Amino acid sequence: MPNFVAALCAALLSLLGFLPREVVPAGLDTARSGALVVLTIFLAWQAYVLLRQRVSPPSATAQTAPAPAATPRPVAAAAPGTASGAGGDALILLSLLQERGRFLDFVAEDISAYGDAQVAAASRVVHQGCKAVIDECLALAPAHAGAEGDRITVDPAADPNRYRLQGKLAQQPPYSGVVVHRGWKTTRLTLPRHTRPIDPAGENIVAPIDVEVR
Repeated sequence: MPNFVAALCAALLSLLGFLPREVVPAGLDTARSGALVVLTIFLAWQAYVLLRQRVSPPSATAQTAPAPAATPRPVAAAAPGTASGAGGDALILLSLLQERGRFLDFVAEDISAYGDAQVAAASRVVHQGCKAVIDECLALAPAHAGAEGDRITVDPAADPNRYRLQGKLAQQPPYSGVVVHRGWKTTRLTLPRHTRPIDPAGENIVAPIDVEVR
């Protein structure tokens, strides 16, 4: 349900870009850009979670690669598909998004007190940093090779993970409909692994406290 709502919001925000300039309120474009950044990152994370579920099912025995002996960082590179401790992969992804794009700072901040120009400037920084992380960890490409608005037919044997059907589905498949979002897919997963599992009783630091020594 959250994925459907996010995809619907992204589609509606994209449609706003086709409105004539004279009817668009001042500052709407910058606010729309910031919202699209957050929705894009959320949908990319959901796509990653689905991929992890397919690559590393819960019943499989996970084999983790040993961490390098000498490294000051809390993470180490792992081979694609390598599982980590429970929740460690999600924690390290958030850590990377925060380190490179200040993602957590952006979504945790109350932006209602800032002007559209300030939000737009912050959105650009967040977008560039988070995009760099996604490009390094995933080889993202549209799941649908065509364009939004294409009419396609979903056969009964189609992969249920590839399509999310919307609307009234009273009849039996195949279903004919219009693509409202092309979806995402990836052929590469190189997310670093966390060196320790999540501790339910601990703090589980996502981003360290920055201290300037004077």
